[in-house]
Amino acid sequence: MKKGALYMITFLLLAGPFRLIAGEQVSFTGSARREVKVGEQFEIVYQVNAKARNFIPPDFKGLTVLTGPNTSSSTSVEIINGKMSQSYTLTYSFIVMAQKEGSIDIAPAHVKVDGKKYASNSLHINVVKGNVATARQHAQRATQRNSRPESTVSQQNISNKDVFVRATVNNKKPYLGQQVVVTYRIYTRVPVSNLAIQKVSSFKGFWSKDLLADNASLQQHNETINGQRYVVATIRKLALIPQQSGKLSIDPMELDCNVQIRIQQKRSNASDPFDDFFNDPFFNQNVRNIKKKLVSNPVNIVVKPLPEKGKPTCFAGAVGNFSFKSSVDKTNLSTNDALTLSISVNGSGNIELIDPPKVNFPPDFETYDPKITSHINKGKEGVSGSKKFEYLAIPRNPGDFIIKPVRFCFFNPHDGKYHIFHSDTLHIHVKKGKGSGGIVYSGNMQEDIRFLGKDIRHIKEGPYDFKKVNHYFFGSTLYIALAFLPILLLVIVLILWKYLENRKANVSLLKNRKAKKVARQRLMKAQKMKKSNNDTGFYDEIAQALWGYIADKFNLPSSDLSMDTVKEVLAQKKVNDETIKGFIDTLNNIEFARFAPGDARGKMENIYSEALQAIMQAEKSLK
Repeated sequence: MKKGALYMITFLLLAGPFRLIAGEQVSFTGSARREVKVGEQFEIVYQVNAKARNFIPPDFKGLTVLTGPNTSSSTSVEIINGKMSQSYTLTYSFIVMAQKEGSIDIAPAHVKVDGKKYASNSLHINVVKGNVATARQHAQRATQRNSRPESTVSQQNISNKDVFVRATVNNKKPYLGQQVVVTYRIYTRVPVSNLAIQKVSSFKGFWSKDLLADNASLQQHNETINGQRYVVATIRKLALIPQQSGKLSIDPMELDCNVQIRIQQKRSNASDPFDDFFNDPFFNQNVRNIKKKLVSNPVNIVVKPLPEKGKPTCFAGAVGNFSFKSSVDKTNLSTNDALTLSISVNGSGNIELIDPPKVNFPPDFETYDPKITSHINKGKEGVSGSKKFEYLAIPRNPGDFIIKPVRFCFFNPHDGKYHIFHSDTLHIHVKKGKGSGGIVYSGNMQEDIRFLGKDIRHIKEGPYDFKKVNHYFFGSTLYIALAFLPILLLVIVLILWKYLENRKANVSLLKNRKAKKVARQRLMKAQKMKKSNNDTGFYDEIAQALWGYIADKFNLPSSDLSMDTVKEVLAQKKVNDETIKGFIDTLNNIEFARFAPGDARGKMENIYSEALQAIMQAEKSLK
């Protein structure tokens, strides 16, 4: 008998209570009372017959959630006629209270089992009128039910040494423009779940880039601190590039989580020989969730200014470790053909902030703004990658031309020195292309005008234009009008030219006028990324659309952008509080959506609609 019992226990341990029985279908159901009274507390329960994860509760509209989700599990084993059967049930329960009369429809909850998503049934609850005495009785019963001696756990039982969040940076004294990596890690000695960021750190004075491509799967490891073993997981990592020197502060990040405390059940029969066995933590899966607020430590960074000694004239703010390469697709071509000069910058640092190097083309070349292509990599050490600039130039005149070397300068914080790269001198030979005659300018100074296509003009033959005697055009009204016409046209051209120059010089006005257009372009790009399920690129473009709109609309540098700045500038323009709140909430929701669990595509749809609505409302209020 003892040997048979030992075999049974061994089988149970090997089989494990968490696996779905072979051939059994996954069942995920929700249950609640169909009729309750106003002010009455009641329980809503969701049960799944398999080991599940990523539980997403529904929106309990019309109900107040008092506690939950409270998680528990149970495993039952039956042996009938020598045949053994076992079942496993995972339960999520909520204690809720109805606030007013009416019908309440609760949408399905969702869980994942073996990577597949399952939805529960929806619930319909009818809330009827109740009295105060009945409501108090239900409240007392719920209080007694939730305060059993064996499961009483308060938040005071969880200390800041059991679970905490720590922010670290790899360099607290960087140079201006040198990227640093800030990492937020959670340290825990107890099980935690449902991490939700409530307040993100503000990075005033920094340009930031998120380095975690997939926040849904956190990488974790074990670490020993002061003799205590912790499970450590990185929940957020960013590359920060300081945009101003001096002391800069990174505010703490706040997040909420559920701490799971295992609850041991009281022994029902002290003489039961299996009591100790089934009260073992391996079988006893009853837990209580406690909501815990975590706050990271603030971080202070002292940014050193770049040295003035040895700073080259071509330096334009590139800080990091870079390499430089240039090439041209052709050196022999005809007039009106196009050549492409390609310049590539590779390395790590503030590569996304590098401006196009200046190229001095001959005046006989028609040039255009360069095409910029970026390939950015996000790694443990920060941002790296390549940036390519393609310059298109079209020679309009034949001859031999020289494109002077292009210089690229950067500061390397590792050796504290400036570095200069030079491209080769390019010799371009342009021959005359095919085309009709016309006026052609030759020479670098556009002198020696030649007329081509008609070497000899023919002698004019009749009929002749005879004029009256003593009738002169000189001095006539038409002559005087035509004489003053060039002066009038010159004045009009000068006035128009001055007006256009003033508009071009007013950079803030141009940015203000184009703010909405630029924001729409970013939203269109975000829409494409949403369709391709590129959630990281989608959130980056959405955030850039909103922050860029404020920066362009009010001519603000990116280093001055913050939530407080947005509130201040919109309030100064007398934008109503509802529009301001909607704009700020959208910015916060973008950061929350990166980490929040759930349907990624649904979140992107909601964030896109909110961003579009926020920009349209702000534009309408600022007109």
